[in-house]
Amino acid sequence: MFHNHDQIMSKGLPLPQGIRFKRLLRTRLRVCRQVSIAGCLSVGLLATVSPAKAPHTGVLLPDGREFVSWEQPLHFTRTYYVDNRNPRAADSNPGTQDLPFLTINKAAQVLQRGERVVIMTGVYRERVAPPRGGTGPDAMISYEAAPGASVVVKGSRLVKGGWEPSTEYKLDLPGPARAKVKIYQRRLDDLDFQGYNPFGMVNIMQDRIYLHPKPSELRPHLLRRGMVFVDGKRLEQVELYGELAHKDGAFWCEHDGLTIHVRLAGDADPSQHEVELAIQEQVFAPRIRGSNYIRVKGITFEHAANGFPVPQRGMVSASRGNHRIIEDCVLRHANGVALDIGAQDWDMEPPAVIGYSIVRRNHIDDAGVCGLAGLAVQNTLIEGNLIEHVGWQDVELTWETGGIKLHVTKNCLLRNNVIRHTIHAEGIWLDYQNANTRVTGNVVGDNLETLRGGIYLEASHEPNMIDNNIFWKATEGKGGSADNMAPHGGWGITVDGSDETVIAHNLIGETQDAAIKFRNVEGRIVGSRGGTARGNKVLDNIFYRCGKAIDFSNQGNTADGNLYTRDWGEVTEENQSVGRGLNWIPDSGAILRLDLDAWQKFFGFDKHGAYADMNIDVDLDALTMTWSASGNVPDLPTDEHFQRDLLGEEAGKARKPGPFLRLPDTPTKIVIDPRPLVRD
Repeated sequence: MFHNHDQIMSKGLPLPQGIRFKRLLRTRLRVCRQVSIAGCLSVGLLATVSPAKAPHTGVLLPDGREFVSWEQPLHFTRTYYVDNRNPRAADSNPGTQDLPFLTINKAAQVLQRGERVVIMTGVYRERVAPPRGGTGPDAMISYEAAPGASVVVKGSRLVKGGWEPSTEYKLDLPGPARAKVKIYQRRLDDLDFQGYNPFGMVNIMQDRIYLHPKPSELRPHLLRRGMVFVDGKRLEQVELYGELAHKDGAFWCEHDGLTIHVRLAGDADPSQHEVELAIQEQVFAPRIRGSNYIRVKGITFEHAANGFPVPQRGMVSASRGNHRIIEDCVLRHANGVALDIGAQDWDMEPPAVIGYSIVRRNHIDDAGVCGLAGLAVQNTLIEGNLIEHVGWQDVELTWETGGIKLHVTKNCLLRNNVIRHTIHAEGIWLDYQNANTRVTGNVVGDNLETLRGGIYLEASHEPNMIDNNIFWKATEGKGGSADNMAPHGGWGITVDGSDETVIAHNLIGETQDAAIKFRNVEGRIVGSRGGTARGNKVLDNIFYRCGKAIDFSNQGNTADGNLYTRDWGEVTEENQSVGRGLNWIPDSGAILRLDLDAWQKFFGFDKHGAYADMNIDVDLDALTMTWSASGNVPDLPTDEHFQRDLLGEEAGKARKPGPFLRLPDTPTKIVIDPRPLVRD
């Protein structure tokens, strides 16, 4: 997030590196827009693959062009094999099926363009660092699990011995109570850290420009990056040894990072359990930046002891390369970021080509700050992923959190993903100068204690589109920082200083505050001007039991065809309007709080909107919805962008509000999982 540009300029201060990055990137994109699509390799979708070979998605971007991927069918000239459970495996082998390599990283060192490695079942504790990539969509390098194999690559080490009672540190407990508390310690000298000891490094990395915490908020930033897992479960880290007196299932690091102290549940002895220490910053990441055309398929990656972004250094990382395919993988237990696919660091010069990634059918779970991160991701397809349990580090005030957090997206498509159970993190955050990007057919929900909510579109002056999604349940964040930010958020969709966004055919329900929140940011100069939050269109959505429905920041927007729930009776105090589902709009310095009749009568909005009696219940774990709607539900003309609904069903000339073609008038249970639409 980029703040206070106007204040910096008015004081004559040098621009932060992040803003200089944006200016360089903006200049590159402006030059590209001045030439033809086919002539601009770094922007044009059709430049990479000839139309005869390009796979078509059938999905239109906001500008009316179809999103066409660069991907081509893969053919490999040679296949290597890795099998660490084969007694004949060795890195001195030729890597054949009969004589496989022992480690994946050995295969990485020998792979050339147009070649692949097939990995057999096993647990591989190593850092895979590809030294090179392929040279084109028909000459990629591929890392893939064998069909049916369970391949797990871990950045942790298994420690079985070396545990002894922890006795030298004080606990504020009386003698008998102290005797009952069993804390164990272990030295870490025997671990090969290879120059990176996360138990001696705090979480925050070098760029702190937007971190303005109060002392009480520094705790997560000053904890160590190392993680401890016992029988597969992550232990909580405490800041002070004395906290172990009152908390089990936790660990503490000594100041030098070479001794850890653990207290297990039930005061168990760690030598009787499987204890894994995450010591690697990354698990699959080239050390040489900028390698391209790499595919990773069907592999599970675990245990990355990485720091907080920025830079975005994921457990699995593109390392500033482009044309990546990450598919059918599991990425879990990252201290910071699970996967990064963009320019990575705004303090560096932008690469000549950024993005062109395909991220599909992956499961990202238990990431402390961000599931999928990307700085300046263009022409990228993110589809069919399950992303959950993100944000537990509670560092939303660093402004780099989210199930998906992308900056400067251009011509991107995010579709058919499920993002659920986040805390202190948005479901999707599109940050800064996004253009011609579409978010469609996703299910986003249970976004708790967030200063935004389901999706946050920030500082974007060109058209983007959010359609055919479900946003379900968002609660507000606690605020804070030295700026004394008040508690706020709990919005389904936030449009912040952004113009000409189309928000259509979504179902937004059970948000603590507004279903859709607009904010003016006229004083923040992005590109050549401030944001206006004007020219946005809110069309054919369903609003169900939201604290507010539409909260416009000005009258320069459009609303029509939306379906509302009437006041559900839980708020009766006449001076309390949040909780009634009213629409808000400023007028002559006052904020008006309007029902649908006044919305139509005095502002001309929602001439085709309506009230309906609705009952909706969404189960985000089962991905089912039971619902019904009765009343005068309008039929609305089908726009060319919305020919199919969330589950891929084709519409006729007219369709109902919301993400589905039909609204049942009696309670009906349906499956709402969009991921099966993304096939192998």
